[in-house]
Amino acid sequence: MKKKVFLIIGLILVLSSTLPIFAQFISPELETWETWDPDLTSSGVAITEPFEGYLYDPDVVHGGTLTVATPSDPPELHQWNAGATASYDFLGIFNDYLTRTDPVTGAVVPWIATSWEVSADKMSYVVHLQEGVKFHDGVELTAEDVKFCFDFIMENNFTRMSDVWQRLSREKPTEIIDDYTLRFHVAEPYVPFARNTLGTPYIYPKHIWEPISQQPDFDWLTYVPSEDEYVGCGPYKYVDYVPNAWYKFEAFDDYWHGKPYLDEVVRPIITSGDAELLAVKRGEVDIFTGFLASEAIPGLLREEGIGLYLYNNPYMYHWGMNNLKWPFTEKQFRFALAHAIDKEDIVETLLLGYGIPGTHGVEAPFYEFWFNPDVPETYYFDLDKAAEMLDDLGWVDTDDDGIREGTGDHAGEPLAFDIGPPIYDPVRCRAAELLSEWFAQIGVDATVQYMEWATLWGKITQPYDSPTKIDTWLLGSSQSPEPSWMHRRLHSDNMPNPNYYGFINAEYDQLAMDQGSQFDSAERQATIWRMQEILAEEVPLVVLYFRQSPSVFRNDELTGWVEHFGSGMDHFWNYINLRPLVELQSMSVSVVSTPPPECEIGDDFTLGITYTGPEGPVTTASVSAMLTGDPTPYPMEHVGSGTYECDFDTSDWHEGDYTIRVEAKATGFTSELTTFAIESMEPVVEEPEEPEPPSFWESYGATVTGVVVVLAIIAVAAVYMYGRKS
Repeated sequence: MKKKVFLIIGLILVLSSTLPIFAQFISPELETWETWDPDLTSSGVAITEPFEGYLYDPDVVHGGTLTVATPSDPPELHQWNAGATASYDFLGIFNDYLTRTDPVTGAVVPWIATSWEVSADKMSYVVHLQEGVKFHDGVELTAEDVKFCFDFIMENNFTRMSDVWQRLSREKPTEIIDDYTLRFHVAEPYVPFARNTLGTPYIYPKHIWEPISQQPDFDWLTYVPSEDEYVGCGPYKYVDYVPNAWYKFEAFDDYWHGKPYLDEVVRPIITSGDAELLAVKRGEVDIFTGFLASEAIPGLLREEGIGLYLYNNPYMYHWGMNNLKWPFTEKQFRFALAHAIDKEDIVETLLLGYGIPGTHGVEAPFYEFWFNPDVPETYYFDLDKAAEMLDDLGWVDTDDDGIREGTGDHAGEPLAFDIGPPIYDPVRCRAAELLSEWFAQIGVDATVQYMEWATLWGKITQPYDSPTKIDTWLLGSSQSPEPSWMHRRLHSDNMPNPNYYGFINAEYDQLAMDQGSQFDSAERQATIWRMQEILAEEVPLVVLYFRQSPSVFRNDELTGWVEHFGSGMDHFWNYINLRPLVELQSMSVSVVSTPPPECEIGDDFTLGITYTGPEGPVTTASVSAMLTGDPTPYPMEHVGSGTYECDFDTSDWHEGDYTIRVEAKATGFTSELTTFAIESMEPVVEEPEEPEPPSFWESYGATVTGVVVVLAIIAVAAVYMYGRKS
């Protein structure tokens, strides 16, 4: 016996020591399996799952108006020539993209393009479209419309759409596979294809814009659409535009993502920031889009019905200059002026610390992976150093008027230029004044020209040799988590818009192209970091500050506000997520057909519940029942007067306890949950009654009687015989 026990124990020990080896042998993938962990620093991962965020809820109460002020009229009224923020404010309400950006994570969101696959060589993409997308005139969006838009961009090289015409192949045009599928070919592998190429253009209706583009006198730069041509596929459709007053849009009933909860969006044009803030305080405007003085923040926090959201503003507020016009053609002059700017003072005095000084390499430091922390400090605030650099150029004040003059071809020409801030932003207006004061201390005359935005924008985007192009300006230009903005904004192919600066650098141009095809994040990071070093070495512009911007909005009329990682409250996700703030009512619940607390398997029963609101029966509720162990909801049908019923068949039930959870949802009401407990039992089978066992007499009476009779006869016979003998 003992031998058997020791043998079993030894066998167990041997098996336990060899099981891991055995497991590896039968499952070699355990050693080599790699979990898919996408690198969010790269936009090259193809997303094939539909976006699940901000799903449409049909039970939300619809209604209300969103009023968002805008500081100027839109200077451009179609996407082919659009460049100003005010233009995109107008166009973005009634148009839509193939892809969008998640407001929380910054990831690419499949939108009208629901999914895509990339080829093994990364040279082509098959893109699938959402079916049932309609334009505002009722025509369905198909692959024809998408191909038209991308082909039209390829034909015209629109300045703001270089992520399309520089990236798509000119030898292999976009192909239509079917009504909802296309194949795009790229000139070379491009990392942010889904975000930047697919996400660049609004999808315009071919049946409207193809005839426009074929007109003999059509000029995309100057064309102004008529009102019946403002047809998009976005959440709101165009209603009216009154220049210098407002523009209005109403909810599109057939928007593919679901009709917006709001009835309309109105954007009054308010050029004064003070007037706009007053309108917000009065409840006339829901979102403040102007530039708020930091000293106003404490007072706003005490205002009833006003919310304040602080975010890292992705705009670089910078001093831009025409690098192709003297004296800015001289790099040493640009450096001298950069030394004359006290960025820290601007942040502390004008922003009250709600911001950070601009970087030498231009990239925002809060995009940490792409930000190069080792960019050399090629300039710093030092007025003596600035004056010394101008002296080294030989540009001195020869006529004692306090202003230096040039030499050579520009001998006697004063160092004088204009600085243009937009009048609606008090911070930039004051910053321009500070620059002018600092430059004056080193003998440079900078005159501040305060301008309405539309006027200033027109002067910034003029050709470099135009007499109407402003010399320098203070502009806020957006950056993004995807660093290809550095290519789009500063590559020399993108002159004069958005490369308003006339910045030309062969190494930078090549790196800007290279980074787009570098799918290895470390390699791409090294390229982006070198691009920042070049900007610090050349100083084609000076970033003054990045703001921690306050976004002011009213929270007493609307709810569903979405906090965007890089935007104030005026953004697309709020346009489709906001809804009126209403007090939900309660429904009273009355059970009219109660399920039995106990039932036998195979029984049928009806569950019936009546829902009543303050004004009577609730007849538009969505009512469903969930049964323990069954993932499929049982819809309860409205049978009249607010009563909803559902029949249950227990044939497939098992013996045990069951729970039925009934949830009722109705617009304007809180949801109601009612629970029922039922015990299910096997049916009772009645067995036939067994007859009572017969009594002894019933069983043996005849036998006993027979025996007794026989014995009696024998006895009689015996008596008889005995009598004869005697």
